[in-house]
Amino acid sequence: MKIIQVIPSFAFGGAEIMCENMIYALKRQGHEVCVISLFDARTPISERIEASGTDIRYLGKKPGLDLSIKGKLKKIFKQERPDAVHVHLNAIKYAAPAAKAAKIGKCVYTVHSIADKDAGGISRRLNDYFFKHSMATPVALTSTVKESVSRVYGICECKVPVVFNGIDLGKCIPKESYALGESIELLHIGSFSPVKNHEGMLRAFTKIREVYPAARLRFIGGGALMDEMKQLALSLGLGESVIFEGTQSNVYPYLNAADLFVFPSHYEGMPMTLIEAMGSALPIVATEVGGIPDMLSDGESATLCPCEPEAIADACIKMLGDKSLREKLGRGALEAAQKFSADNMAASYVEIYSKK
Repeated sequence: MKIIQVIPSFAFGGAEIMCENMIYALKRQGHEVCVISLFDARTPISERIEASGTDIRYLGKKPGLDLSIKGKLKKIFKQERPDAVHVHLNAIKYAAPAAKAAKIGKCVYTVHSIADKDAGGISRRLNDYFFKHSMATPVALTSTVKESVSRVYGICECKVPVVFNGIDLGKCIPKESYALGESIELLHIGSFSPVKNHEGMLRAFTKIREVYPAARLRFIGGGALMDEMKQLALSLGLGESVIFEGTQSNVYPYLNAADLFVFPSHYEGMPMTLIEAMGSALPIVATEVGGIPDMLSDGESATLCPCEPEAIADACIKMLGDKSLREKLGRGALEAAQKFSADNMAASYVEIYSKK
């Protein structure tokens, strides 16, 4: 098959990493893949994709509504004649009508978060139109996301397939020892945006440090709130115990070196970084929101908790104090990760692309 992947840009984020993994897996399975980035920005993710031998077409989108993008996409779709167009994030408002105008038989849209948060305002109204007029097939990441799509858009759950996100599990470096060293390391990976709840994590960490003064908290990621979080860390007296690494092209050594992975989000769909932590056999403390309970089982593959700082701190303190629990949940996370492979994800999407 020939598939075109369309995404606004390859900025650091779960949807962008999912799209990258899809590209590699589809090509491994013998499919032809074209990639379109609406914006011209080059990033570590786009550089990796191009280094792998896949060209990316950059459309030079202007900020805000850029009506020229629909025409550019339509032209490419008519030239390439793909079997399917696969759209991510808000690129749908340009790609779905362009695919319709170019008479492309299948347009698939991955809903990367619960539908209540995935789109709002005019974007939600457009999505509603696209779904109800068969201009795009919504694909949910988990059963929780599927329920939200059905509820928000008033469509039957039978019309919303579920495909788990996937990664190349072979890149993970599973932990072998769960003993704590002199320095205890907590790790979080995610963009600095309100949904990721970095503030809650920092406030939880102040309580964790009262019990484990040698603990360090390492953040990987960039974003608009990073400078604000740096100031908050200083104001809370955390100083050098909080390390801001910025965006990293290879997170697996950091995951392997960590003692505990903490994911304190307010809401989520199916976060890619959580799968990476699972594939690294890390003990995980995560908030019980969105699609996370569809990925992890409390007490079996993670500790799930509310997103309040006190609850996050208590869960981390309990985990750090119990080696057997860390090992049990780390091994459980590794086992649970096996269903989140990129090859499984790609094969499931190919089935959707093939349905008329």
